Amino acid sequence: MGSPSARLNVRENLRLWIESGLEFVYAPGGLAVEERDGESAQSSASPAAHPVQPVPSSAPSATGRPAPQAREPQVQARPAPTPHAQQATPGANFPEPWNSFLRFTKPDARVVMTYMELGLDLGGQSDPRRRAVLKNLQAHLKWPPGTINFWPVAALVNGALQPDTSLFWRGWQLWHTPHVICFGDEALRVILPDADPATTTHLLENVIVHKLPPIGQLVGLLPHEQQMAVDSVANIRL
Repeated sequence: MGSPSARLNVRENLRLWIESGLEFVYAPGGLAVEERDGESAQSSASPAAHPVQPVPSSAPSATGRPAPQAREPQVQARPAPTPHAQQATPGANFPEPWNSFLRFTKPDARVVMTYMELGLDLGGQSDPRRRAVLKNLQAHLKWPPGTINFWPVAALVNGALQPDTSLFWRGWQLWHTPHVICFGDEALRVILPDADPATTTHLLENVIVHKLPPIGQLVGLLPHEQQMAVDSVANIRL
């Protein structure tokens, strides 16, 4: 077939680009070419009338070499952080007692911290031993005030803890914290039902879930042992 410059009479200021591999020219008014070698002359229509179709990756370029292939970003499939397409608004559509939990949260938090018994602690049935563990851990982590939001994976309903994956992630949507710290496998199964419990760090699309030992286990440890148990999150970037 020959190169485009051999078949078409074009302006000299365009010839260099065509010989270098140019295949399409944006010409709102059309680019007139003359008939040559028995081929009928055509004019390229405006992009609005006939959108330019991408060249297949296997098609050769005008120079005879294979056209470079466009690389798509390599995105590893991860579970979505929430099953809801719409982002929640503060206080909207939260049933009780979840709506009452919002008063304990801060708008600029960078970490959501949760454990299975948190719904009890926020719902009026707190355990001083769990409270002592959390106080010790926060002192050890030395994060600025307002960094952590405590948000439950389960709430007390009719006298029993009722896990709710949807409401957990709906709350997370209010702050979009880059990190979630989850104490224990039971709470992890609520957040990520399909997660591998042997994995301690779960990379989602826009949040990292860190799994730590359950609060019930930390209660039985000495203060310095409790601190050592959370050292894996001590240096996360906030």
